[in-house]
Amino acid sequence: MNRAVYQKALEKGSETVHRTRLMIVGQERVGKTSLMRSLVHERFNSEELSTEGITTDCTINISSAQSWHCKRGDSTSLSQHELMIGLERESQKGGPAHQPHSSSAASQNQATETQPRGTSRKSLIHDEVIEKVVSRKGDMKPTDVGPTLNIWDFAGQDLYYTTHQTFLSSRAIYLVVFNLSQDLDEPVTLPDNATCNDGSGGSVPYRKTPIQYLDFWMQSIFTYTKKNCSRKELKQNSPPIFIVGTHRNSVGQKDISEDQRKLLIQKIFDRLRDEIKDKPYYTHVVSKFHAIENSLEDNTKIQELRKHIEDVAVEEPYMGERIPLNWLIFDDEKEMLSCGKPIMTLKQVMDGFGIEDETELLTMLKFYHDLGNIIYFGGDSAKESQALRDVVILDPNWLIDSFKKILTVKPPKEQTAKYRKSWDRLKDKRILEDSLIDHMWQDIREHKQALLDLMDKFDLLCKRFEEPREEEKSSTASSTATQPRPTNASYYVPSMLRQQTSRSLQLETTENNSNVFYVDFKKFLPDGLYHRLVVRALRWSQDLGGAKSANPLLLCDQANFYVDDHHKFALQMVHQSNLAYIKVSVMRVEMYPPPRHVKAPSGDVTCKVKDFVEEHLQDLKTMWIKRINYCISVQCPDKKVFHFLPLNECMAKPTVVCVFETSHSVIKTYEIQAMFKEECYEEEASAPEPRLDDKTLAAVAKRLGAEDKQPFNDIHMREIANELGKNWEKLATYLHFTQDDTYKFVTNSQTGVDGAIFDMLTTWKQRFKGGEVMKMKKEMAEALESIDNYVLAEKARNY
Repeated sequence: MNRAVYQKALEKGSETVHRTRLMIVGQERVGKTSLMRSLVHERFNSEELSTEGITTDCTINISSAQSWHCKRGDSTSLSQHELMIGLERESQKGGPAHQPHSSSAASQNQATETQPRGTSRKSLIHDEVIEKVVSRKGDMKPTDVGPTLNIWDFAGQDLYYTTHQTFLSSRAIYLVVFNLSQDLDEPVTLPDNATCNDGSGGSVPYRKTPIQYLDFWMQSIFTYTKKNCSRKELKQNSPPIFIVGTHRNSVGQKDISEDQRKLLIQKIFDRLRDEIKDKPYYTHVVSKFHAIENSLEDNTKIQELRKHIEDVAVEEPYMGERIPLNWLIFDDEKEMLSCGKPIMTLKQVMDGFGIEDETELLTMLKFYHDLGNIIYFGGDSAKESQALRDVVILDPNWLIDSFKKILTVKPPKEQTAKYRKSWDRLKDKRILEDSLIDHMWQDIREHKQALLDLMDKFDLLCKRFEEPREEEKSSTASSTATQPRPTNASYYVPSMLRQQTSRSLQLETTENNSNVFYVDFKKFLPDGLYHRLVVRALRWSQDLGGAKSANPLLLCDQANFYVDDHHKFALQMVHQSNLAYIKVSVMRVEMYPPPRHVKAPSGDVTCKVKDFVEEHLQDLKTMWIKRINYCISVQCPDKKVFHFLPLNECMAKPTVVCVFETSHSVIKTYEIQAMFKEECYEEEASAPEPRLDDKTLAAVAKRLGAEDKQPFNDIHMREIANELGKNWEKLATYLHFTQDDTYKFVTNSQTGVDGAIFDMLTTWKQRFKGGEVMKMKKEMAEALESIDNYVLAEKARNY
């Protein structure tokens, strides 16, 4: 926020405000919505549906622990109260800046006739707001003072986690909720519809116990927010985190005493406290944990929680900060001016309120964005699109719902026939077509570009640069040159890749002839960060020319990318018990037929990939994930136990000392440095392996007198040898040769690998008698199919 502009706006009149958000988060189906209802004196609903997205329409003003009554969708009276106090203070100073011009309709009409249109509209709305506030002055009691809480109820499904992290704010109080009746260390059983009904759900395999969900949410709060500085000592750092256990009366057997239940609950809390005591977020956790039973009407435990939240809220460092009166007018009337719509344009804001200076306007919008009252990213940098600059979003849940429409695959029975192929493409390949976006956003199409720009800013999708598909090519070819038919744009959506993993597909990034380094995240790596890095890698790869290559491999935890015609790299997300890291592998592109000697990846290219990873992780840390902790590393060559060495240290010294657990080793770093060694890189032309061409083969055949009349003659053997390449040893195994046999073929050959392959095949042929042609064909074809060379197998059957 521009502090100079803020201070200048304060000089025109201001008022202190006491506002914050109460954010209720946690795993799915633990009672978050029921807890919110209990806090605001609403009846328990045993059939409460799961929250979808975020519910934000409940605002309360706390003057005592008994005053927690929700005003759904109406924060107007609260800002009017603050505005009234501010106006009264200004009038006592004798300041005329905020006195109404007139209270009558006649004078308003006169003003409209005598003043320029834009100015009169601002003045009139300004005056109408002030008059309405003044008229309500008698209804506002002095006791209406206390913190204002806007309650946000977050959905617990994994589907929403990537978008939720966008709304985690430092100016908030957090309730992290779990079910006391569930074993902290037992995997959570999710509802049937959590895995595959919409094609995008499914629990994340490394976060499936209650204690892991709790850790995930507290780590996320810590990582995505910044610490609020306070002049006074607080009992816990800000933002504060409450831990709340629900289903209190389900702990233990039904017939146990209250004292026994208290002991069991205390044991659960002690286990949890012991688990988190060394975590970086522990200083933000409120000391007292709360055990709640939402189904009770007369609930003293809820009263205690309300009082505790209130006590913590009033101590927050930002309570009592001053807001310019002009800004309070915007906050009070924004919903009225937008006619109840969840979105406004920048022009509507500028025309509707008495803020003529654009810098002040952007500063105000940034201020309310930080407060969580609106969503506005248009003032972040000069790079923002005009569409993004023009949009002010008043309702975060509207934004989540808009995203959900295109990030959730509809069940087949709900799909329109015209778009079934598009839905299948989104479900199977995570490629979102522009035509499907138009279909799903048909009621908000005027905001399409702003929403796409916002999703691009959040790294939720990446536009694909692709060649037109065959049907599009034919359509374009048939159209006139002056009226070309545009292709259907599409987008990668990596955050939807929740089911296919490298493990489920038994896919590993090979380290043979690869340059590998790691990003060590010190035990906490949010899925959202990895998916954002994947999106940025897709953009970078396409900018480098990756659009002309085949579609990249995209899985939930692994993705491959084009760098140049000779190199690619892979990002792989790995979670283990005490490790969380991204593995980065730089590899050469496979060549067919394979060269005899495969070069290691270029050091220049490896540096290029490392620089990309470092640059974008730092940008994500600065802009979004403020307290993420990571280190660019390499695997220690002492491989008894998998652990890391800092890359910077390895690049700076010829040797480094590895102190891991109880070991103490001196590691030479020349091999590590060689991976990143800068070189004048010029890819040598890919010289083809010496092969026998058709004329040579014909000459050999003629010389041998065999031509192509006999099955498995020397011509056939040469053809098989030429096409086998590096898989010849696998074929030898399926032809019942041992490793010793293949070693002898290589050592005895005077013409290298080609000669060894030919010798192996002729030796194999000698096993068969002259009349066993069909048996030879069958055995060779089956062996070739075993190494997945079906083309050559078919040739063998036809010899």
